[in-house]
Amino acid sequence: MSGNIRIPVVFIISPYGAIGEAPQSLEWFNKIESNVKFKLKSMYPNIDFTFYEVSSVSDVEALLSKEYGSPGFLIFVLQSLPGLLRPIIYSGKPAIIIAEAYGGAGEYLFEYSRAKEQGFPIIGISTDDVANDHVLSKVRLLETIAKLRGSRVVFIVGPDSKQYIEGEYPLSAELFSTFRSIISITGVEPIIMDVLEFREKYYDKVDVNDAEKIADMWIKNAESVQEPLKDEVIKSAKLYIALKNMAHDLNATAVAVDCIVLYGSRAKIRYLDAWPCLAYMQLWYNNIIPVCEGDPYSAIVLLIGKYLLNLHGFLNDPGINEIKNEIIYYHCYAPTNPHGSSKPEVPYIITTAHLGAKHASIHVKLPINETLTVVGFDPEERVLTIHRAYASRTELSPYACATKLIATVNNAKRIAEKFRWRLGWHRVVFYGDHAEEFKEIATLLGLKVVEEDQ
Repeated sequence: MSGNIRIPVVFIISPYGAIGEAPQSLEWFNKIESNVKFKLKSMYPNIDFTFYEVSSVSDVEALLSKEYGSPGFLIFVLQSLPGLLRPIIYSGKPAIIIAEAYGGAGEYLFEYSRAKEQGFPIIGISTDDVANDHVLSKVRLLETIAKLRGSRVVFIVGPDSKQYIEGEYPLSAELFSTFRSIISITGVEPIIMDVLEFREKYYDKVDVNDAEKIADMWIKNAESVQEPLKDEVIKSAKLYIALKNMAHDLNATAVAVDCIVLYGSRAKIRYLDAWPCLAYMQLWYNNIIPVCEGDPYSAIVLLIGKYLLNLHGFLNDPGINEIKNEIIYYHCYAPTNPHGSSKPEVPYIITTAHLGAKHASIHVKLPINETLTVVGFDPEERVLTIHRAYASRTELSPYACATKLIATVNNAKRIAEKFRWRLGWHRVVFYGDHAEEFKEIATLLGLKVVEEDQ
């Protein structure tokens, strides 16, 4: 996405109210406002804040009219009880409400619980220090929503799948609805590209000499190479260059290849001759988010994790081990910089997978002894799922996928019983305990949260 994000900041004030009367009250407000403005501009230099003072109903009407297209509101309640917070909440826009514990207490207590009961997309904090860094960190939530709106994700699919996605035939109703639901909830723009078009415009035009240089770099930097066919690595490098060029041309934030259908061993027509796993590893370093198996649900989770937390998610298939209270998160690719670094954080091995049937996979030695937050998304039922785990070890073995991260959980059986099948098998692992951040962004996006481990 391009251009600065703009977020409206609202100060609810009134010359008369709980905090006191003018002119002393206005002096008090001005001091708080000045401090908040300074801190916001210091903490978020790439966000354009537009500041409003609201002290009458007409001020609210002007605000809502002017900010109709904004991603949401950051609201500071400094005076009670002018009754000006409710109409802003009832606009239905995402809102972060920060109430000053003395002056804004009444307005906050009157309106926050009411709005929560009625399901409005708001989160709130009441504090005596409204310019506190932790409080102002909530701006990242609105920033994330704004970035989602400006994001484009390219899905490379077969000709039949493209037709199903674009037309609501009886057999394609699910695919058709999925992408429309994603647009309506997040504003993310899906671009559906026929793999034949991708090959013609990008993949077939890559110079094999350029691909060989990338492949040699991957092989040199790998901890070891257990892939017997170097040509498979070169083809993956060719795919990497093609995906990077495509993302640049289309101003795309993320790319998703429906790899199993396009190159799977059981596919009747092999549209691609390269697996994307190594390409995906490298794309993170170009600030392009890779999405395994063309998964539109996980694409949104990966975007949120990057925008909100600056973390690189590990999209995976979870396997439950109820006897040991463990979950095996496995796939044939994982980011080598999961904490969001611009440099590699962990080693990788280039290998085969699925008992040698799949080539050019990577085993990533993901970090262990860290808390994990595991997230899924179902746009049809407007649900975000969350469970927590603790990374204990990785496993390199020939069966199933190449990267296996094994984690302990409090109750594997409960996760199995509460697993939301409707959103598919995939989940996305993020390092750290970020359940609260995901709950908050879910609230602002109007999603229900299901805690699979609770």
